Amino acid sequence: MNALAQAATPLPSAGILWARMLDAIRQEKFDYALRWLERMRPLEVRDGALVMGVPDRFFRDWVDDHYRPMLDVQLARMGEGLTSIAYEVVEGLEPDPHFPPTPSVKASATRPGRLNARFTFDTFVVADSNQLPAAAAQAVADKPGHHYNPLYIYGGTGLGKTHLLQAVGNLIWERDPSQRVVFLSSEQFTNEYVESVREHRMGDFRRKFREECDVLLLDDIQFLGKREETQKEFFYTFNTLYEMNKAIVLTSDTVPAEIPGLEDRLRSRFAMGLMTDIREPTYETRVAILQKKAVAEGLDLPDSVAHFIAKHIQKNVRELEGALVKLSAVHSLTRQPVTEDFASQVLRDILPAHSAVDVEAIQREVARFYKVTVESLKEDRRHKALAHARQVAMYLSRKLTKSSFPEIAARFSKDHSTVISAVRKVEGLRVTDATVQRELAELELKLGNP
Repeated sequence: MNALAQAATPLPSAGILWARMLDAIRQEKFDYALRWLERMRPLEVRDGALVMGVPDRFFRDWVDDHYRPMLDVQLARMGEGLTSIAYEVVEGLEPDPHFPPTPSVKASATRPGRLNARFTFDTFVVADSNQLPAAAAQAVADKPGHHYNPLYIYGGTGLGKTHLLQAVGNLIWERDPSQRVVFLSSEQFTNEYVESVREHRMGDFRRKFREECDVLLLDDIQFLGKREETQKEFFYTFNTLYEMNKAIVLTSDTVPAEIPGLEDRLRSRFAMGLMTDIREPTYETRVAILQKKAVAEGLDLPDSVAHFIAKHIQKNVRELEGALVKLSAVHSLTRQPVTEDFASQVLRDILPAHSAVDVEAIQREVARFYKVTVESLKEDRRHKALAHARQVAMYLSRKLTKSSFPEIAARFSKDHSTVISAVRKVEGLRVTDATVQRELAELELKLGNP
């Protein structure tokens, strides 16, 4: 066959290509991935990409974050010239009858929409950084509507808020499948509201969220800010559920008072229950998360590799999980031993690049760590906690930069004798005080000096 004839040979259909990929993934024993991948629907081949239908953007982002390396490898192995996987959100997407779920998924076929059976309390690593929100979420799941109603969990991206939110819904539903659990993001709530207004189906919308809802789990509530009509509808939904002792759990990236455009009446409602934050995981917690996730993925993860990843990925649990999934996928495909060098090569596009640290970066990191402002580190206030943070920042500035005592003093608006005194004090505490030892170790890791 000549080159022209080969170029004219049509690609197999999207369905055939996807079936071949799923068969290959099954043969590699990637059962944990099949729970997600089998819910996607092959749509078409377009511009060198296999286009897959997904039920929502959360699903799309999860699959792309966790399984893209695996899918890219399978695409390359097929040798059909496809370069990537693309996604299209298809509302109300149902499993394709040509791709029936594996037995492990059948039990969750009637699980409330958008809930992922993998997000449970058993798979959540509890530590000092998340102990209170985890305990509160467990209490809500144990007795919905009676403890901490509403429960408001806030914190940075990728720290486990959505995991806890889904764990609440999964446990409630698993204990009592008659419980009507509704889980969605505030953006999805807004989209459903707008669509219901446009199609004159507000009766159905209100019935779903008020009359037919026992547990409302709303993710990323901050996106309701500045959406006046949606906020109004949510306010009445909130009141209806609250008055009927229906459980309400909300997550956000910040406290209600700091959400731009959020109505005061909603802020006051959110404060009626319990507000609790999830903080960035400590070094020990990151190692524990990696070890627990490795067991779930069936990966034999050496301690040295867990410590290597934990040292470099410091602020985001989702990034830790993504790194581990990629490591597991490449290891399964190549059968190379899991070593630090192997992890460094596989994760080179994930691990943050090392950059030189300066006094300003140290001030920012120390201020964030001790929950004070950078400006307060430069003031003359002698509050004990603030003075300790200032002394630690001066000590790290001397240790991690080439700045002289007078140069450091100038950055803190102090004289150089104050910096010398602070450095000597922290040096002594590092030897005698275990708490200070841990604080300094964590800060040095965050500043890229493991």
